[in-house]
Amino acid sequence: MGAAERLLSRRRVMRGLLQGSAVTVALPFLDCFLDGNGVALADGTPRRVRFIHYFFGNGITSGQQWWPDQVGSMKDAKLPPEVAKMEAVKDKINIISHMNTNTDGKSNRPHITGWQGYWQGSVPVGPTVAAPSVDALIAEVHSKDTRFRSLGASCTGSPSSTMSYLEGGVAQPNEAQPSALYARIFGADFTDPNAGTFTPDPKVMAKRSVLSSITEERKALAADLGSEDRARLDQFFTSVRQLEQQLDMQLTKPEPLEACVRPGTEEEFKVSDQVDVVIKTHKLMGQLLAHALLCDQTRAARIMLSDAGSNLRIPGDSTSYHTYTHQEPISGPQTKCRFFSSVSVEQMVSFIQLLDSFKEGDSTLLDQSLVVFNTDNGISFTHSLTNIPMFTAGRAGGLIKTGQHVDMKGDPGTRLGLTAMQVFKVPASKFGTNGMETNRPITEIMA
Repeated sequence: MGAAERLLSRRRVMRGLLQGSAVTVALPFLDCFLDGNGVALADGTPRRVRFIHYFFGNGITSGQQWWPDQVGSMKDAKLPPEVAKMEAVKDKINIISHMNTNTDGKSNRPHITGWQGYWQGSVPVGPTVAAPSVDALIAEVHSKDTRFRSLGASCTGSPSSTMSYLEGGVAQPNEAQPSALYARIFGADFTDPNAGTFTPDPKVMAKRSVLSSITEERKALAADLGSEDRARLDQFFTSVRQLEQQLDMQLTKPEPLEACVRPGTEEEFKVSDQVDVVIKTHKLMGQLLAHALLCDQTRAARIMLSDAGSNLRIPGDSTSYHTYTHQEPISGPQTKCRFFSSVSVEQMVSFIQLLDSFKEGDSTLLDQSLVVFNTDNGISFTHSLTNIPMFTAGRAGGLIKTGQHVDMKGDPGTRLGLTAMQVFKVPASKFGTNGMETNRPITEIMA
């Protein structure tokens, strides 16, 4: 048997083992997660600090001021009408104004270039950026000992709508149906950390055994490969090792978590981009992600209220928010645009209040989290990449100050991403390339 035949045979064996034992290995790596940095609870146990990325499409109403007039503490500041609903959580948020995406002379691809620039660190010549996104970098470093490296949810019914990318530009899809997200987190593979007894799942043990068999094939298989294929194989076995770690964790009794409560099963309903349905979906997705964080199933989450460009629609109206932003001139009252951007602000506030409603020891889930909110453009009418609305919420276990308005004066939006990475101990002294490169975190909000 020749080298190519031996390689094909071994690949068939590995594929057969995987299919026969219902083991799925994703390339280049799988749902694994890391440790909890932060201050300790009153009883000395470490806090579990979480990172959440929240995306809303099409920014705040075109051409209208959404930031306070005064810089620094917002305690005595009056928030402008565009974000007036944030008054209720003003002491729990930061408003980061006048952050830009610099294109370095490259074309502005509407609703894409802006977030690629600040969230992946560079503006591509073509359609995609090969670099990982901020949330993926944080998730990769921040945890190895939870079931999922990260969890994502889309509220408009599209799993392909995502701002999360792994190394090489591999997209991480979001769950688009609350019932599917529930099944993934709290289905048959969920182990209640507060259960009185623990019995290892035989199915998990079988999967672990299969992976051990696959690992034994590595050296023999690598001998038949060239350098490029060997690199791909190393990437594959990195996936296998990480899945082994995940399965090993599932075979170990989890520590009790007082704040962990398994939620009730979610009903399945038709998700759509209609505003009333999106609001319902958003509430359910937010609750599920909160429970996943409290049960330590993950320490990194992401939620998309609406897609880039935003196709939110009013019931009975086929015209989307995106279309209205090009129909209603900036000089006019922008009635429809104001309605849609108001929905975005209201839902951001409701998400913040949701996280703050969950008690965790002497604190709340919000206090132990850093939520980064951002969008795809500044002025949607012109697809502007200047003054892109950005906010944060939560104190990240005491590592972030809140109640601040920081005027970035046109700095690259990567400064916020670098700040988040440094809070979560990602070994990065700088982030971004060319006009988006920065080595300056936003120290005004760092405790």
